[in-house]
Amino acid sequence: MALVHITLCNVQARADTGVTMPIPDSVEGAADTITSSGTSAQSSIVADGPVLLKARFWTIASKGDVWVKFGTDPTAASDTGHLVLANQPRSFAVTAVGEKVAIKDAV
Repeated sequence: MALVHITLCNVQARADTGVTMPIPDSVEGAADTITSSGTSAQSSIVADGPVLLKARFWTIASKGDVWVKFGTDPTAASDTGHLVLANQPRSFAVTAVGEKVAIKDAV
């Protein structure tokens, strides 16, 4: 079992040099902290999709290795999705309105 923190944020391209550099907004759009287990569990967050001129990103931070799956009704499993390793947060772009995230222990 691992404590998993999930955020959904807007990301803006800002840089002094004019080159794009993704910077997440300081205030998250949504956040959820759940405990993973051997069974897939969905977060309560539902993405409303990319916002005009702003990308939306998920960030998954976990204290243990977890399988992560995105979709409208995702089920996390070892044969699909992404593996997020302990203490190595990963970010993913939202790809659809209504997108959700599910997690499961990676054992």
